[in-house]
Amino acid sequence: MNTANEAEYLLRNTRHPTTMKNLFLALAFAAVALFSTVSAEAGYRDNHCTSRVYKIRTCEVDRCSYKKWAYDHCGKRYSYLVTVVTYKTFYSDGSYKIWKNTIS
Repeated sequence: MNTANEAEYLLRNTRHPTTMKNLFLALAFAAVALFSTVSAEAGYRDNHCTSRVYKIRTCEVDRCSYKKWAYDHCGKRYSYLVTVVTYKTFYSDGSYKIWKNTIS
Protein backbone atom coordinates (compact mmCIF):
# COMPACT_ATOMS: atom_id res chain seq x y z
CA MET A 1 0.00 0.00 0.00
CA ASN A 2 1.20 3.43 -0.75
CA THR A 3 1.02 6.38 1.63
CA ALA A 4 -2.08 7.95 0.08
CA ASN A 5 -4.05 4.69 0.37
CA GLU A 6 -2.91 4.21 3.97
CA ALA A 7 -4.03 7.71 4.92
CA GLU A 8 -7.42 7.18 3.28
CA TYR A 9 -7.78 3.80 5.04
CA LEU A 10 -6.95 5.31 8.43
CA LEU A 11 -9.41 8.19 7.95
CA ARG A 12 -12.26 5.81 7.07
CA ASN A 13 -11.60 3.13 9.71
CA THR A 14 -10.77 5.20 12.78
CA ARG A 15 -13.14 7.23 14.89
CA HIS A 16 -12.82 10.95 14.83
CA PRO A 17 -11.97 12.37 18.29
CA THR A 18 -14.61 15.13 18.06
CA THR A 19 -17.34 12.57 17.35
CA MET A 20 -16.26 10.47 20.35
CA LYS A 21 -16.23 13.58 22.55
CA ASN A 22 -19.75 14.53 21.47
CA LEU A 23 -20.98 10.99 22.05
CA PHE A 24 -19.48 10.92 25.54
CA LEU A 25 -21.01 14.30 26.41
CA ALA A 26 -24.43 13.19 25.16
CA LEU A 27 -24.29 10.02 27.27
CA ALA A 28 -23.21 11.97 30.34
CA PHE A 29 -26.03 14.48 29.85
CA ALA A 30 -28.58 11.67 29.45
CA ALA A 31 -27.37 9.97 32.65
CA VAL A 32 -27.64 13.22 34.64
CA ALA A 33 -31.14 13.82 33.28
CA LEU A 34 -32.21 10.26 34.16
CA PHE A 35 -30.96 10.37 37.74
CA SER A 36 -32.42 13.81 38.44
CA THR A 37 -35.84 12.67 37.15
CA VAL A 38 -35.81 9.50 39.26
CA SER A 39 -34.92 11.36 42.46
CA ALA A 40 -37.64 13.96 41.85
CA GLU A 41 -40.28 11.23 41.40
CA ALA A 42 -39.11 9.38 44.49
CA GLY A 43 -39.37 12.55 46.57
CA TYR A 44 -42.88 13.17 45.34
CA ARG A 45 -43.91 9.63 46.21
CA ASP A 46 -42.53 9.94 49.74
CA ASN A 47 -44.43 13.16 50.44
CA HIS A 48 -47.59 11.96 48.73
CA CYS A 49 -48.23 8.80 50.78
CA THR A 50 -48.94 10.28 54.20
CA SER A 51 -52.49 8.98 54.82
CA ARG A 52 -53.05 5.33 55.73
CA VAL A 53 -56.18 3.22 55.58
CA TYR A 54 -56.94 1.48 58.86
CA LYS A 55 -59.57 -0.96 60.07
CA ILE A 56 -62.47 0.63 61.98
CA ARG A 57 -64.52 -2.39 63.01
CA THR A 58 -65.53 -5.94 62.14
CA CYS A 59 -69.03 -7.21 62.73
CA GLU A 60 -70.76 -10.55 62.24
CA VAL A 61 -73.29 -10.46 59.39
CA ASP A 62 -74.59 -14.04 59.29
CA ARG A 63 -74.11 -17.41 60.99
CA CYS A 64 -75.29 -20.61 59.34
CA SER A 65 -74.95 -24.23 60.55
CA TYR A 66 -75.49 -27.31 58.45
CA LYS A 67 -74.96 -31.05 58.80
CA LYS A 68 -72.20 -32.88 56.95
CA TRP A 69 -71.53 -36.60 56.73
CA ALA A 70 -68.20 -38.42 56.88
CA TYR A 71 -66.83 -41.93 57.43
CA ASP A 72 -64.51 -43.12 60.18
CA HIS A 73 -61.58 -45.52 59.70
CA CYS A 74 -63.91 -48.55 60.01
CA GLY A 75 -66.27 -47.28 57.30
CA LYS A 76 -69.04 -46.26 59.70
CA ARG A 77 -70.94 -43.14 58.67
CA TYR A 78 -71.31 -40.27 61.14
CA SER A 79 -72.65 -36.71 61.01
CA TYR A 80 -71.17 -33.47 62.28
CA LEU A 81 -72.14 -29.81 62.24
CA VAL A 82 -70.29 -27.16 60.25
CA THR A 83 -70.85 -23.49 61.05
CA VAL A 84 -70.09 -20.78 58.51
CA VAL A 85 -69.79 -17.27 59.92
CA THR A 86 -69.87 -14.26 57.57
CA TYR A 87 -68.08 -11.08 58.72
CA LYS A 88 -67.95 -7.54 57.34
CA THR A 89 -64.88 -5.37 58.02
CA PHE A 90 -65.12 -1.58 57.60
CA TYR A 91 -62.11 0.63 56.77
CA SER A 92 -61.38 4.33 57.32
CA ASP A 93 -61.64 5.24 53.62
CA GLY A 94 -65.26 3.98 53.46
CA SER A 95 -64.50 0.63 51.86
CA TYR A 96 -65.43 -2.75 53.34
CA LYS A 97 -64.56 -6.40 52.94
CA ILE A 98 -66.89 -9.36 53.41
CA TRP A 99 -65.29 -12.66 54.38
CA LYS A 100 -66.35 -16.06 55.71
CA ASN A 101 -64.90 -18.36 58.34
CA THR A 102 -65.79 -22.07 58.55
CA ILE A 103 -65.90 -23.71 61.98
CA SER A 104 -66.11 -27.51 62.08
